[in-house]
Amino acid sequence: MTNTSLPPFLMTSVPKSGTHMLHQILNGIPGISMDIKNGKKKFFFDTITQKPEFFLELYRDHHLRLTELKANEFGLGHVFYTKEYADILQSLQMKHIFLYRDPRDVLVSLAYFIGKNWSEHPLHTLFNSPEMTVKLKLITLLYGTPRWPDFQTYMSRFYRWLEDEDTLHVCFEDLIRNEEDRKETLSRIVNYLYGDLVSLVSKEEMLEYMIGNINPQSSATFRSGKIGSWHNEFDGMIKQIFKEKAGDLLIRSGYEHDYNW
Repeated sequence: MTNTSLPPFLMTSVPKSGTHMLHQILNGIPGISMDIKNGKKKFFFDTITQKPEFFLELYRDHHLRLTELKANEFGLGHVFYTKEYADILQSLQMKHIFLYRDPRDVLVSLAYFIGKNWSEHPLHTLFNSPEMTVKLKLITLLYGTPRWPDFQTYMSRFYRWLEDEDTLHVCFEDLIRNEEDRKETLSRIVNYLYGDLVSLVSKEEMLEYMIGNINPQSSATFRSGKIGSWHNEFDGMIKQIFKEKAGDLLIRSGYEHDYNW
Protein backbone atom coordinates (compact mmCIF):
# COMPACT_ATOMS: atom_id res chain seq x y z
CA MET A 1 0.00 0.00 0.00
CA THR A 2 1.37 3.44 -0.92
CA ASN A 3 1.29 6.00 1.86
CA THR A 4 3.75 8.71 2.86
CA SER A 5 2.21 9.33 6.31
CA LEU A 6 2.84 7.15 9.33
CA PRO A 7 0.13 6.55 11.95
CA PRO A 8 1.04 8.04 15.34
CA PHE A 9 2.84 5.73 17.75
CA LEU A 10 4.17 5.65 21.30
CA MET A 11 7.75 5.25 22.46
CA THR A 12 8.41 4.49 26.14
CA SER A 13 11.45 3.37 28.06
CA VAL A 14 12.89 2.28 31.36
CA PRO A 15 14.21 5.48 32.98
CA LYS A 16 17.92 6.04 32.32
CA SER A 17 17.96 3.68 29.35
CA GLY A 18 18.81 6.03 26.50
CA THR A 19 15.43 7.70 26.08
CA HIS A 20 16.81 10.83 24.46
CA MET A 21 18.98 8.83 22.08
CA LEU A 22 16.04 6.85 20.76
CA HIS A 23 14.00 10.06 20.59
CA GLN A 24 16.70 11.54 18.35
CA ILE A 25 16.81 8.39 16.24
CA LEU A 26 13.05 8.41 15.68
CA ASN A 27 13.06 12.16 15.00
CA GLY A 28 15.64 11.44 12.31
CA ILE A 29 13.07 9.58 10.23
CA PRO A 30 12.12 11.96 7.39
CA GLY A 31 8.75 13.54 8.08
CA ILE A 32 8.51 12.26 11.67
CA SER A 33 8.56 14.69 14.59
CA MET A 34 8.16 14.84 18.34
CA ASP A 35 8.90 18.06 20.22
CA ILE A 36 10.30 16.76 23.48
CA LYS A 37 9.40 20.06 25.16
CA ASN A 38 5.71 19.63 24.31
CA GLY A 39 4.11 18.28 27.48
CA LYS A 40 0.98 17.15 25.63
CA LYS A 41 3.05 14.57 23.80
CA LYS A 42 4.80 13.23 26.90
CA PHE A 43 3.33 10.32 28.81
CA PHE A 44 4.39 9.46 32.36
CA PHE A 45 2.84 6.62 34.33
CA ASP A 46 5.53 5.93 36.89
CA THR A 47 4.17 6.40 40.40
CA ILE A 48 2.98 3.72 42.82
CA THR A 49 1.96 5.92 45.74
CA GLN A 50 -1.36 7.32 44.52
CA LYS A 51 -4.96 6.29 45.16
CA PRO A 52 -7.02 4.25 42.61
CA GLU A 53 -8.89 7.38 41.53
CA PHE A 54 -5.60 8.92 40.45
CA PHE A 55 -4.87 6.04 38.09
CA LEU A 56 -8.36 6.08 36.60
CA GLU A 57 -7.92 9.74 35.75
CA LEU A 58 -4.43 9.05 34.41
CA TYR A 59 -5.77 6.39 32.04
CA ARG A 60 -8.43 8.80 30.81
CA ASP A 61 -5.92 11.59 30.29
CA HIS A 62 -3.43 9.38 28.44
CA HIS A 63 -6.13 7.83 26.27
CA LEU A 64 -7.38 11.28 25.26
CA ARG A 65 -3.92 12.67 24.49
CA LEU A 66 -2.90 9.56 22.57
CA THR A 67 -5.93 10.03 20.31
CA GLU A 68 -4.84 13.63 19.70
CA LEU A 69 -1.47 12.60 18.26
CA LYS A 70 -1.44 13.27 14.52
CA ALA A 71 0.03 11.25 11.66
CA ASN A 72 3.84 11.40 11.60
CA GLU A 73 3.95 12.20 15.34
CA PHE A 74 4.80 10.04 18.33
CA GLY A 75 4.38 10.22 22.06
CA LEU A 76 7.25 9.63 24.48
CA GLY A 77 7.59 8.79 28.15
CA HIS A 78 8.05 6.30 30.97
CA VAL A 79 5.03 4.04 31.42
CA PHE A 80 4.50 1.13 33.80
CA TYR A 81 3.06 -1.94 32.15
CA THR A 82 -0.52 -2.66 33.13
CA LYS A 83 -3.12 -4.66 31.26
CA GLU A 84 -5.28 -1.55 31.22
CA TYR A 85 -2.58 0.45 29.45
CA ALA A 86 -1.89 -2.34 26.98
CA ASP A 87 -5.63 -2.47 26.26
CA ILE A 88 -5.66 1.27 25.54
CA LEU A 89 -2.91 0.88 22.95
CA GLN A 90 -4.66 -2.11 21.42
CA SER A 91 -7.99 -0.28 21.22
CA LEU A 92 -6.28 2.59 19.41
CA GLN A 93 -4.32 0.16 17.22
CA MET A 94 -1.27 2.18 18.22
CA LYS A 95 2.20 0.72 17.85
CA HIS A 96 4.50 0.87 20.85
CA ILE A 97 8.30 0.84 21.00
CA PHE A 98 9.81 -0.02 24.39
CA LEU A 99 13.46 0.72 25.18
CA TYR A 100 15.25 -1.10 28.00
CA ARG A 101 18.77 -1.49 29.38
CA ASP A 102 20.81 -3.67 31.72
CA PRO A 103 19.22 -2.98 35.14
CA ARG A 104 22.67 -2.73 36.72
CA ASP A 105 23.59 0.18 34.44
CA VAL A 106 20.16 1.71 35.04
CA LEU A 107 20.84 1.61 38.79
CA VAL A 108 24.22 3.33 38.43
CA SER A 109 22.86 6.00 36.09
CA LEU A 110 19.95 6.66 38.43
CA ALA A 111 22.27 6.99 41.43
CA TYR A 112 24.14 9.81 39.68
CA PHE A 113 21.08 11.40 38.09
CA ILE A 114 18.88 11.86 41.16
CA GLY A 115 21.30 14.16 42.97
CA LYS A 116 22.47 16.04 39.92
CA ASN A 117 19.37 16.53 37.78
CA TRP A 118 16.19 15.17 39.39
CA SER A 119 15.32 17.98 41.81
CA GLU A 120 11.73 16.75 42.32
CA HIS A 121 12.81 13.28 43.41
CA PRO A 122 12.16 12.49 47.11
CA LEU A 123 15.81 11.43 47.51
CA HIS A 124 17.32 14.47 45.76
CA THR A 125 18.29 16.31 48.94
CA LEU A 126 19.64 13.17 50.60
CA PHE A 127 21.72 12.29 47.54
CA ASN A 128 23.34 15.72 47.67
CA SER A 129 24.51 15.20 51.25
CA PRO A 130 28.34 15.14 51.55
CA GLU A 131 28.27 11.75 53.27
CA MET A 132 26.32 10.10 50.43
CA THR A 133 28.92 8.24 48.40
CA VAL A 134 27.94 6.53 45.16
CA LYS A 135 28.04 3.23 47.04
CA LEU A 136 25.58 4.48 49.65
CA LYS A 137 23.31 5.79 46.91
CA LEU A 138 23.31 2.38 45.20
CA ILE A 139 22.49 0.64 48.47
CA THR A 140 19.72 3.14 49.25
CA LEU A 141 18.11 2.60 45.86
CA LEU A 142 18.37 -1.18 46.10
CA TYR A 143 16.72 -1.33 49.52
CA GLY A 144 14.37 1.60 49.09
CA THR A 145 13.20 4.01 51.79
CA PRO A 146 9.83 4.98 53.29
CA ARG A 147 9.74 7.71 50.62
CA TRP A 148 10.84 5.62 47.64
CA PRO A 149 10.31 1.91 46.78
CA ASP A 150 13.17 -0.54 46.39
CA PHE A 151 14.80 -0.75 42.96
CA GLN A 152 13.20 -4.00 41.80
CA THR A 153 9.69 -3.04 42.93
CA TYR A 154 9.87 0.23 41.04
CA MET A 155 11.73 -0.83 37.92
CA SER A 156 10.12 -4.22 37.30
CA ARG A 157 6.87 -2.46 36.40
CA PHE A 158 8.56 -0.96 33.36
CA TYR A 159 10.32 -4.17 32.31
CA ARG A 160 7.00 -6.03 32.20
CA TRP A 161 6.51 -4.56 28.72
CA LEU A 162 8.97 -7.25 27.64
CA GLU A 163 6.09 -9.70 28.12
CA ASP A 164 3.80 -7.79 25.75
CA GLU A 165 3.82 -9.42 22.30
CA ASP A 166 2.40 -6.37 20.52
CA THR A 167 5.24 -4.13 21.69
CA LEU A 168 8.56 -3.81 19.85
CA HIS A 169 11.35 -4.35 22.38
CA VAL A 170 14.54 -2.38 21.73
CA CYS A 171 17.67 -3.12 23.72
CA PHE A 172 19.82 -0.07 24.47
CA GLU A 173 23.00 -2.10 24.16
CA ASP A 174 22.08 -3.05 20.58
CA LEU A 175 21.96 0.65 19.68
CA ILE A 176 25.55 1.35 20.71
CA ARG A 177 27.43 -1.97 20.77
CA ASN A 178 28.59 -1.80 17.15
CA GLU A 179 27.45 -0.55 13.75
CA GLU A 180 26.08 -3.93 12.66
CA ASP A 181 23.84 -4.36 15.70
CA ARG A 182 22.66 -0.77 15.50
CA LYS A 183 21.64 -1.03 11.87
CA GLU A 184 19.89 -4.34 12.49
CA THR A 185 17.97 -2.80 15.39
CA LEU A 186 17.02 0.31 13.43
CA SER A 187 15.87 -1.90 10.57
CA ARG A 188 13.56 -3.73 12.97
CA ILE A 189 12.15 -0.37 14.09
CA VAL A 190 11.53 0.77 10.52
CA ASN A 191 9.91 -2.54 9.55
CA TYR A 192 7.74 -2.47 12.66
CA LEU A 193 6.54 1.10 12.13
CA TYR A 194 6.00 1.02 8.38
CA GLY A 195 4.96 -2.54 7.64
CA ASP A 196 3.68 -2.40 4.05
CA LEU A 197 3.51 1.39 3.96
CA VAL A 198 5.83 3.12 1.49
CA SER A 199 8.14 5.67 3.13
CA LEU A 200 9.40 8.96 1.74
CA VAL A 201 12.91 7.60 1.23
CA SER A 202 14.51 4.20 0.83
CA LYS A 203 15.23 2.10 3.89
CA GLU A 204 18.98 2.60 3.46
CA GLU A 205 18.59 6.38 3.35
CA MET A 206 16.26 6.29 6.33
CA LEU A 207 18.83 4.46 8.45
CA GLU A 208 21.44 7.06 7.53
CA TYR A 209 19.12 9.87 8.59
CA MET A 210 18.27 8.13 11.86
CA ILE A 211 21.92 7.51 12.77
CA GLY A 212 22.95 11.00 11.65
CA ASN A 213 20.46 12.59 14.03
CA ILE A 214 22.11 11.13 17.14
CA ASN A 215 23.71 13.84 19.30
CA PRO A 216 24.12 12.62 22.91
CA GLN A 217 25.66 15.88 24.09
CA SER A 218 22.44 17.77 23.33
CA SER A 219 20.63 15.81 26.04
CA ALA A 220 20.50 17.41 29.48
CA THR A 221 20.16 13.96 31.07
CA PHE A 222 23.07 12.30 29.26
CA ARG A 223 25.93 11.10 31.46
CA SER A 224 28.03 8.42 29.78
CA GLY A 225 25.76 6.06 27.85
CA LYS A 226 28.21 3.17 28.08
CA ILE A 227 27.65 -0.57 28.27
CA GLY A 228 28.72 -2.23 31.52
CA SER A 229 29.52 0.92 33.51
CA TRP A 230 28.27 -0.97 36.56
CA HIS A 231 31.58 -2.87 36.59
CA ASN A 232 33.29 0.34 37.74
CA GLU A 233 30.84 0.92 40.61
CA PHE A 234 29.93 -2.53 41.96
CA ASP A 235 32.16 -4.08 44.58
CA GLY A 236 31.50 -7.49 46.13
CA MET A 237 29.02 -6.05 48.61
CA ILE A 238 26.94 -4.22 45.99
CA LYS A 239 26.96 -7.30 43.78
CA GLN A 240 25.58 -9.43 46.58
CA ILE A 241 22.90 -6.91 47.52
CA PHE A 242 21.85 -6.57 43.88
CA LYS A 243 21.56 -10.34 43.51
CA GLU A 244 19.44 -10.53 46.64
CA LYS A 245 17.24 -7.52 45.94
CA ALA A 246 17.06 -7.37 42.13
CA GLY A 247 18.67 -10.51 40.73
CA ASP A 248 15.31 -11.78 39.54
CA LEU A 249 14.78 -8.64 37.45
CA LEU A 250 18.17 -9.16 35.81
CA ILE A 251 17.27 -12.71 34.81
CA ARG A 252 13.75 -11.90 33.63
CA SER A 253 15.05 -9.08 31.43
CA GLY A 254 17.52 -11.47 29.80
CA TYR A 255 20.81 -9.98 30.97
CA GLU A 256 21.84 -12.99 33.03
CA HIS A 257 20.75 -16.64 33.08
CA ASP A 258 21.40 -17.17 36.79
CA TYR A 259 22.98 -15.54 39.84
CA ASN A 260 26.55 -16.55 38.96
CA TRP A 261 27.87 -13.27 37.63
